[in-house]
Amino acid sequence: MKIVILPGLDGTGILLSEIEELLAPKHVVVSLQYPTNLCRYEDLQTWVEERLPKGDFIIVAESFSGPLAVMLASKRIASLRGVVFVATFVKAPRSLPSILTYAIEYMPVKSRLLTWLAQPILMGKWSKTGFTAKFRQAMNLVPTSTIAGRLREVLKVDVVEKLGRLDTPFIYLQATHDRLVPAKMSHDFQVSPDTVVAIEGPHFLLQASFLQSAKQISDFAARCS
Repeated sequence: MKIVILPGLDGTGILLSEIEELLAPKHVVVSLQYPTNLCRYEDLQTWVEERLPKGDFIIVAESFSGPLAVMLASKRIASLRGVVFVATFVKAPRSLPSILTYAIEYMPVKSRLLTWLAQPILMGKWSKTGFTAKFRQAMNLVPTSTIAGRLREVLKVDVVEKLGRLDTPFIYLQATHDRLVPAKMSHDFQVSPDTVVAIEGPHFLLQASFLQSAKQISDFAARCS
């Protein structure tokens, strides 16, 4: 079973190396890297569709990419056998004035100091030097205007109805210590008792708790085969 990984907000895939290495022995792993000029979910959907592999596959959608995976699954692609949603949402996880996303374009979001200060929010007690360096590397590859544009997409997205109409199997990996996506966001995915799987870890679950996450992904892929 092939596994297509859709990355988080940065879109680079740099932060996914550990999970890729764990899944690779049993699966063909395709980790997509979004063009750094694409922000809108609709544009990303078109771009991803053109790069989906031949043969059966599942999608692993991290954070920002959750709504995108719903949009793809709603097209009933025959070879898409299932979706693993990771620490994500189908509607805006928080209510913020959109003007703040424009202000981000003028903030030093790529500075070494700000990256370091953000670690307690991003990783909590799982914070480690290696992640901080990779996170900074990923952020430096993406224009600040693109990050801001993608945040604006997050604030206005709503694919709740599309999710409710899906006939594609899915599970949701919920981070127990997520400081970015509230726990209530998992409620939209709770279509059966075993749909939502809680894993101890921060928002960056695939980076901090990659062993547990990889097992859940691999087991789900086996069930979808």
